[in-house]
Order: sequence, then C-alpha cells, then structure tokens
Amino acid sequence: MFARFIPLALLALALRASPAWAQAIGGQPGEIFSFGAGARALAMGSAYTAVVNDVSSVYYNPAGLGLLPAREISLMRAFLYGDATYDYIAYAQNNRKNAGGWGAEFIQFKVGGASGRDQDNNETGQFGYSERAFGLAAAWRGLLHPRLSLGAKVKMMQRGFSGAGNAASDRLFGIDFGAQMGPWVGERLMLGLIVQNVMGFKQGDTEDSLKLLLRLGAAYKVIGPLSVAADVSNNREFRVGTEYSIGFLALRVGLAQQGMTFGGGLLFKNRYSVDLAMLNHPTLGMSQRISLGYRFAGAAGAGEKSKKMRFYAEEFLANAQAELKKRNYLKALNDFSAGLGIDPKRGAEWRSKTDRLRRLLKRMGLEAHPEDSATLAEDSQPAVVAFAAIESYMGREEERAMTLAHAAVGLDTAKGAFGRLLDSLAALTGHAIQRDQLLPPLRLAEFKMKRAMDAIYARRFEAAVTLLREALWLDPGNVMAWTRLGSAFFASGDRPKAAEAYREALRLNPADEKLRQFVRSQGLE
Repeated sequence: MFARFIPLALLALALRASPAWAQAIGGQPGEIFSFGAGARALAMGSAYTAVVNDVSSVYYNPAGLGLLPAREISLMRAFLYGDATYDYIAYAQNNRKNAGGWGAEFIQFKVGGASGRDQDNNETGQFGYSERAFGLAAAWRGLLHPRLSLGAKVKMMQRGFSGAGNAASDRLFGIDFGAQMGPWVGERLMLGLIVQNVMGFKQGDTEDSLKLLLRLGAAYKVIGPLSVAADVSNNREFRVGTEYSIGFLALRVGLAQQGMTFGGGLLFKNRYSVDLAMLNHPTLGMSQRISLGYRFAGAAGAGEKSKKMRFYAEEFLANAQAELKKRNYLKALNDFSAGLGIDPKRGAEWRSKTDRLRRLLKRMGLEAHPEDSATLAEDSQPAVVAFAAIESYMGREEERAMTLAHAAVGLDTAKGAFGRLLDSLAALTGHAIQRDQLLPPLRLAEFKMKRAMDAIYARRFEAAVTLLREALWLDPGNVMAWTRLGSAFFASGDRPKAAEAYREALRLNPADEKLRQFVRSQGLE
C-alpha cells in the first residue's frame, strides 16, 4: 500500500523543480542513504569508501571508524529542489582502550507544501512526504591484521506520507558491513569495501526492501598534499575525486553519476571545519551543500594521529612487550596488533616482528591448544629456551631460532608444545629438523663444538665458525667456544673478528695467561 504514495510525493517534488526531471525520476527505497553526508565527500564525488576516517564513516563506510582519531560531530542541511530539505547529523568517538570507534547518525528528508488533486483536477488539500533514518555503527582495527579495520552498521529508515485524504507509513531495516585495509605502498594507498543491506527487514504495509549494494574503493596520496580516490559499485556506478590540502585550506573536485562536483573546506584551530560542495545535476543544474564539523579532542595536523591516539598506540606496544616477556604470546599478539592498528606509522621493526609472530602462532595452532599456551608460559628451562627461539624468529634470526627450538625439545620431549614449535619453525623457515640434535642446550653445544673442531682440522673454517656460533647461542658463557671461534677466524685470516672473540674469552676468563700472551704476540689486543 505505502509504495503507491512514493511516486506521488516524488512527483510533487519534481513538478516544483523541473518538468524534465519528472520524466526521469523513479522511486528507489533507501535513496536517503545516497544523498551524501558532509560536503567534503560530496565535493569529491562521494568517492569516499577508502578515504573516510572521520565521523562520516557512519554514513559511507563504518570501517573508517577504526582510524577515528577523536570525538567528532558533523552537521549538514541542504535545501534541495522546491520545498525539499535534507538534514544530516552524526556523532562518533574513538574507543578508549582499543583501536576502533563507534558512531550514530540521524538523517531526514522532507517534501511538503504540494497540492493534491482528484480525478477531476480539483484540489484536495496539501500533502507531504518524509523519510527519517537512524544508524548506529562500530569498527575495530587490528583484529585480524594490524592494517585492517572491520566495521558494521545497523540502520532503520521510516517513511511517512500524509494528506490528500490518505496517510501511510512503514519502516525498512538494514545491516551493512565494511572494511578498510592500509595504508600500503609507503603509507600512500588505502583500500575500502562496503556491503550495504546484507540483511534487511521491513515493517508495515509495503513490498519494498533495501537493495544489496557492494562498493569497492581505493585512495592514493599522489604527492605531498594531493590525493585521489575512486569507487566502483555493483550497480555500475563509478565515482572519482581528488583533494588538494595545504594547511587549513582544501580544494576538491569530483565526478559522480549525476555529474561534476567541486568545493573546498577550511579548518580552524584543528577543531572547527566548514566545507562547501557544489553539485551540478545534468537536468536540475547547480546546487550547494554546506556542512559544519567539530572535533572535541585536540587534533594533530593533516596525516598525523592525535596525541591521544599516539599515547594509546605506545601503551599497547609497551603492554605487548611486557606480555611477550611473560611469554603470554596470544595476549602479546593482540596488543601488538591493537597498537599498530591505532598508529600504522610505527616503525617497520614492530610491524615485521608482529607479522612473523602472527604467522608462527597461527602455524602452531596456539589458539586451538590452550595447553600449549600454558606450557610455553611456565617458569621452566624449556619454556625459556623456547622463548629465545620465538624472539629469534621474530627478529629474522632463523638459524638461531631453529637451534634453540631443537634444544627446547631436547629438554622436554614429552610436551607437544615444544615439538609443535620446532615443526612450525621448520615449515616457516625451510630448515630441516635434525633428529640427532634434539638435545638439551649444553649437550647440544658440546655436540656442535666437536663438529666445529672436526671442521677446523679439515680446514673448513667457515663451517667451523657457523657451528661455534650455534654453540654460543646455546651456551653464551662457554669460554672454550669463544676461544675456538677466535682460532677459526684467525685461521681464516679475519683478524678483527678473531680479536673480538679472543677478547670475550679473556673477559670471561681473565686468568688465561697463555691466551693473553698469544693475543699480545699477534697484535690482537
């Protein structure tokens, strides 16, 4: 029943605007979610799926709330055509203790003041049409990957028609899911995805429903203050926009299905924003949108995180390192991911280490083996050696990681956690497991020292150096290993490294006068 009145309301709007438009317009449920939110996005042709990381994420892509730097509010009112008005208000804030945020929006579209007519063209009185929409969204960053934000939105649209002796109303409900990935390529590239109306419901006398819409987007910082963005959707709509921002001033140009868009914006004290968009409809001509924004917390400059967000990132990374030392690996991984999710511009060191820790724990299936987590966190020698192996792998010292993992298994062959660690490291590094080297650290160090001596006698000094280094990973205070390492370097002609090894041997055993005299006689002091 309700659907009968929508064309009538739209016709009233069309007649007040342009006779030509009356022939082209059609009723599409959910168009209120296509009018746009915020003049910045509209000026860029609404190519905003990958760009958005502010309060308008609630409208364009809820995943953008994963990078929300502070609490924000946005207001926009547009006088459309005839007596039609469009109002938008949204509020969003970042989470206090994890990467992400939440937000809510209210949208209203109204058409009023049109005169109804009966079949004899007699006036029957005034009528009006309205749509109101409410949305609630949330996003989390770093759950699956430090650079991935995932978001969801629940929305409700209420439509109402009154006048001309008739009245009707109904409600449509929808659920959206979004994702953003990045930044990549030197912190320049962002990717975005929004799937609108994955699930839908209706209430009232209507056969309408919100249609499934899928949109992909990408944004790229070309150089300095210049960035470009593009969106494409399953309804074959293509959007492209660009923004040039210097200090408090921004200029924007876009192209959408309706035509060219352009505008600009001003930012005052890093808190107050005023944006203007001009939209050129092919039939109705030019119209304008003005939006106001306010950021409650002190904001950073363009492209930077606020001090508050940086503080959260550093706190998470500090907690992650503390959990890592406690050998609570899953908790450490979650905190590393959260910290890097809040501030993706952290150094490559922790990003790389976190990625490697994630791969290792996934390969071990640690989430599926809580008993392994408990074993690896024990205050025991095998757990300590396993920790050294994991740290070595995180730091790209793969040979050292494998050596230590062999020793961890050699200390405790009964518990599967250490065996799974060794198997996983072997698979990830491509190094073979040596079954004859599944020995406790000291015995394994002796084993490698014996093989090193055989290599020295065979004048394979490079192999001897490798074996002696492996022995020292297992027993760093082994004076004999340091002395033999110095001898291997000396025999191969590497005097500087020989001097370093001899000095460490003498530091550990100052009473070795024979070695001291040799070092002095060779000028290696």
